[in-house]
This record gives sequence, structure tokens and C-alpha cells, in this order.
Amino acid sequence: MTVALSSPWLLIIDDEPEMAEELAELCEASGFPAVTAGNLEPALALLEKHRSIGAIASDLRMPGHKSGDLMARLVATVAKLSRPCTLMIMTGHAGNAEREHAASLGIHHFFTKPLDTDAFIAALNQVAGRLRGLVETASRAS
Repeated sequence: MTVALSSPWLLIIDDEPEMAEELAELCEASGFPAVTAGNLEPALALLEKHRSIGAIASDLRMPGHKSGDLMARLVATVAKLSRPCTLMIMTGHAGNAEREHAASLGIHHFFTKPLDTDAFIAALNQVAGRLRGLVETASRAS
């Protein structure tokens, strides 16, 4: 059974519009429909509006947000969703402390900028594969 990814499937949060759009184009070309937001508040509105979003890729450093608080808020938001949604962090300022904090919050995908786009797309494929598995399991159960 193949699960087609709904549009949009990936939410990209980055305060650098060019970076966000470039990444969205790469993702779209790789079969991952994407939508972008420049900060956390509009991103949360998009997450609420588009129930098809199954993954979030967020820049770690955003104006008006401390990196630890941003990650915690994203984790709390995703925990309240009635659907699976995977968090991915991107940053040009990765330190071991941030990486360890992300892991302690349950964020397993942590990318440094400039992004290794092959690794990023591979992670999206992995996330989409898990989603397909969940849908197949639910289909067999019903």
C-alpha cells in the first residue's frame, strides 16, 4: 500500500525567506509538498490549518525565541496534535549542548547549516516511511 503525501506535508520554519523557499523547492522536487513560515507564530497557525502536515523542519535560532524555549514549545505543540508529526531542527550554530537538549526532548533529526541536502531528504524519506507503516497498520486493524 502506498500513501500519497498530502499537500502540504512538510512545514519549514526559517526566518531567512530565501533559505526557506530554496529548501521548500528541493523538498517539493523530491516529492515532499511543503509550506513555509518565517517565525513560530505563523508556523503554529499553518500547523493548525493544514492537518496534512506530518513533519516540521525548524531553524533553531529565531528572533524573539531562545533556542531551548523554541524546541520545547514545538515539542509541546506536536504532543497536542491528534496525528503523528516529526520534528527536525536545522541550525548554523550547532553546539553539543543544543544537540543534546534536542535529543532529550525527543527530537531525533538535528541538521547543521549549510544543510547536507542528501541527508535531509533521506531523513524525510525515513519519516514518510514510518507514516506509511502507521497507516498500513491502522488499515489492517480496521
